[in-house]
Amino acid sequence: MYAEESNRGNQRLAESAGLAAERWFATMLRDLTDGAPEVSLPAAAQESGLRIVAYTHDRDDDARLARNDAFRDHWGSLPSQPESWAKFVGGEFFRPDLSRLVVEADGTIAAFCLASVNEEDWASLGALNSYIDLIGVVRARRRQGLAPAVVAATLRAIADAGLQKAVLDVDTASPTGADALYEGLGFVADERSVALVAHI
Repeated sequence: MYAEESNRGNQRLAESAGLAAERWFATMLRDLTDGAPEVSLPAAAQESGLRIVAYTHDRDDDARLARNDAFRDHWGSLPSQPESWAKFVGGEFFRPDLSRLVVEADGTIAAFCLASVNEEDWASLGALNSYIDLIGVVRARRRQGLAPAVVAATLRAIADAGLQKAVLDVDTASPTGADALYEGLGFVADERSVALVAHI
């Protein structure tokens, strides 16, 4: 189960049931009222044929497979199945126009940043926002500067759509160092939560 880090009551209740804190997550916000960061693909990536494109639905299953590859070594992650993935990318909140992909010269997806918009969230946050659901780089393309570029491209699309903030959640112990990446792009931690699990 998950509990806000500040809610010690819920944590104590979970601990009394035999659960223990295992992992910490942070909700991070990026204000876009002054625009989005400018980050391009590294020259070496461009020379190899990589480019950033908008998400289109003809790439739905390719994106699912890229997501599964990128998240294979992430804590608590299971492969996304075709049915659940179709519900996500075909859902009312997913915004392909705001989402960006890095693709190889042959069209294979190397990295992705997928965003959604739920207007019901705007009142609680106090701003027009987009939620970034998934960010990933396939394992063969990690550590090549793709993630900052694809996230920055998505942030530009969100800002250009007139939205004021981007929101995401990050595993603070991610093997990819994701929280440091997002801080470098101007995201600021807003809330922290803890995952409590039972070891059997």
